[in-house]
Amino acid sequence: MKSKKFLLPLIIASCFAAGVLFAEEAKKEAAESKPATCCAKAEGKGEKCGHGCCAEAAKAEKNCEKCNGSGKIEKKPEEKK
Repeated sequence: MKSKKFLLPLIIASCFAAGVLFAEEAKKEAAESKPATCCAKAEGKGEKCGHGCCAEAAKAEKNCEKCNGSGKIEKKPEEKK
């Protein structure tokens, strides 16, 4: 009987610890560069985004967090012709 009382909290604590560790990994992956949605749409059309907040963030070499972007702007390798 005592072993059941001991094992149940141990299993619950193990599941909680595993959840915390997986959440930490997800945060690290989310910190990667992600362009803002408005900037991605404008780039797809071959234009630059017209939002002031995006322009200020671009000057700081970051993606606009206000428009759902994150991280630093990744520079694309230039193609040689």
